[in-house]
Amino acid sequence: MLVKDLPLEQRQALEDLTNDISNVFKSISTDYLEQWRIDCERGPLTDCPESVKQVEQGSKAIGLDHLSKYIHVEPDYYDWELQQRAFRVQAPSREHMCKSVVLENTRCTHSSIEDRDNSRYYCVITQYVKPVNTQKLLNFVRDLKNREISKKYYNFRLADSEKSLELTGYKSGGVCPVGMTQPVPIIIAKSILDLEPPVIYLGAGHIDWKLGVPVKDFIEASGCFVADLD
Repeated sequence: MLVKDLPLEQRQALEDLTNDISNVFKSISTDYLEQWRIDCERGPLTDCPESVKQVEQGSKAIGLDHLSKYIHVEPDYYDWELQQRAFRVQAPSREHMCKSVVLENTRCTHSSIEDRDNSRYYCVITQYVKPVNTQKLLNFVRDLKNREISKKYYNFRLADSEKSLELTGYKSGGVCPVGMTQPVPIIIAKSILDLEPPVIYLGAGHIDWKLGVPVKDFIEASGCFVADLD
């Protein structure tokens, strides 16, 4: 039975419980991060798909491996509601659940990703609970060039799955901003910086694997942009 199928009273009780749990995590944010570092002390991944090892190697390359937490989830994971998925990966709240998507500027006058200030493609990290506002994304990217490029040359939409795979090396459901096969510029939603404890959970290269990383460390290691996308 899914949460939405429960009686109203039980749904409200569950919502109150999840809010209480989230508040507890907020109150122990510092201790949570200290324990996080301890939990990440492990050897190399072995029994996992090659695409997950690709993430691991990418994490090592940017000095983030000692703070990366990998979780192998069930095959029907995406059939679950978001809160249940958050419980499964031990995320502090549903707000900590994020996704990485490759967006394409279909009106870009070139097909390159070399100029991060005017790339045709961007890997955007956002919370599941807060979809990307493409108008704000357009304004942010346009500002990178001081609005020297006309607005008519911007139109962002989800890149097709084949192109996303070509750029990242990851299939749908497992797209990860770490270890991408090509250096696609990364943009993370500014709202993610407000999370307490400051960690996020993302795809880890395969639909059945998830990656947890501290927000600040990820931003510093990846050199990504931070933008208001809500």
